[in-house]
Amino acid sequence: MMQMTPVGTGALEALREQTIHLLTDIAAALSGLNDGAQADRTRLQDMASDLREAFFLVAIIGEFNAGKSTFINALLGEPLLPMGITPTTEAIELVRYGSQAVRVPTVRQDSSTREWSHPNTGGPGVALVDTPGTGSVFQRHETTAKSFLHRSDLVIFVPPATRALSDAERPYLDLAMQYGKKIILVVNQIDLLDPNERETVRRFIEQQVKQHLNLAPLIFMVSAKDALAGADGGMGAVKAHLRGVLAQTPP
Repeated sequence: MMQMTPVGTGALEALREQTIHLLTDIAAALSGLNDGAQADRTRLQDMASDLREAFFLVAIIGEFNAGKSTFINALLGEPLLPMGITPTTEAIELVRYGSQAVRVPTVRQDSSTREWSHPNTGGPGVALVDTPGTGSVFQRHETTAKSFLHRSDLVIFVPPATRALSDAERPYLDLAMQYGKKIILVVNQIDLLDPNERETVRRFIEQQVKQHLNLAPLIFMVSAKDALAGADGGMGAVKAHLRGVLAQTPP
């Protein structure tokens, strides 16, 4: 179970409220206009809602079958999101903080986002976003996915240990870099490698992100599957880091 310091008070909270009011006013001004304006109005209302209910946004990105949903479930401490060997995320999965777990999601009108609630997202105001992990599905909800990524406070890139940092995965990192986001790498499925292979994969990833992306992010090696089964699986270090990030969030 991950417990973190609540965020969303003081000057940063005041800025959030100002932004919510601005988005709401613009959405109201678009009322009664053409269909295109109504679509913009809906998006603005969704953005205002996100800001009200999810202040510290953690976006999880990467290709399908990397175990992103399993990783989120390991953070939550239970299998809330669907998992499988075939693409299971047909929409953006948004897990908001809530005092009680909501295990049946609500679906937005455009079917782009399914919303869940759980007490272990990290604390009041913290939300986790699982973006679609296949090119076709990502493109289908590209505007919404990019909107979440643009507004995120932290991006966690989850490559699988067995095919870490493939050519298909680099565009996800490129996109996060374009938005100037803080990025950490969580290499999942290390249970499929022996200890020597794990170190080889870590060195390979460090080299590749430095050479191709000029990045030197923190890299964690985990088995979310083992963590869900009751072992640590390397998740303790990830949770400790996230606690530190939230503790340093400006009041």
